Amino acid sequence: MLFFKKKKNEEKYLFDIRKVTLPDGTAYIGKNLIIDGTVSGSDNIITMGSINGEIELSGDIEIGDTSKINGKIYAEKIFVSGFVEGAVFASERICLEKTAKIKGVVIAKRLSVEDGAVFDGEARMSGNSESDNLFKDNENFNSCKKIRKNTSAEVIEEAKDFISNKTASFISRNSRVDGNVGGNESIIVEGFIKGLISLKGNIIVGSAGVIEADVEADNISVLGKITGNVFARQQLVIQPSGKIQGDISARSIDIKEGALFEGRSHMISSVSVP
Repeated sequence: MLFFKKKKNEEKYLFDIRKVTLPDGTAYIGKNLIIDGTVSGSDNIITMGSINGEIELSGDIEIGDTSKINGKIYAEKIFVSGFVEGAVFASERICLEKTAKIKGVVIAKRLSVEDGAVFDGEARMSGNSESDNLFKDNENFNSCKKIRKNTSAEVIEEAKDFISNKTASFISRNSRVDGNVGGNESIIVEGFIKGLISLKGNIIVGSAGVIEADVEADNISVLGKITGNVFARQQLVIQPSGKIQGDISARSIDIKEGALFEGRSHMISSVSVP
């Protein structure tokens, strides 16, 4: 089932940022985050932001009403409230809510469409061809809502409230991004990112987080590993478990005892583009 178990207590992070309270094994892509590349992994994903590229999951994905996806989507169950242009493949079910807009091909064992959804393309049923696989009315659409009862919809409502309140996107441990990450958003990384990261926000690399990319942000705290050059417009903190292989630049640099750093360091006196 999708996103059933929620954490009761909100996690606290440095630089006064926090993430939406998420169930275990769930990644969250915030409204102001833009990913150009591939998102993959075995965790579930809730996205309110923009993804240009392929999404390949063995879990489920919830595409919120502010989200825009351009590319192919592969997942077990796919719930759409936003905009998708491309091919959508679900090994189990696709649910299109009333605010959904899809252009392309959808393939699934079961496809449910709520009144108001816009679907411009082709639908194919996989596995079998029973006529009741395609639901087009609100009464039958309740089968989708039962799957999602007290689950991701609740998380999304919380996310909307948090968007203007220093929230952060969250790349979970079993999630991977291969491509560029940008936007006006903070991010917490417990998974893997390979590409270029340039944000108007803060970055926290958790103890399990691995980044193979040049990184630019306002404040950066590293408990995991970064391989690449790091530029912090304000503060860079390498925690005791943190590792950086690359050159670092910041207005304030704090390397804790036990941290590993291989490269050159440069102190900047004013905010500038590296």
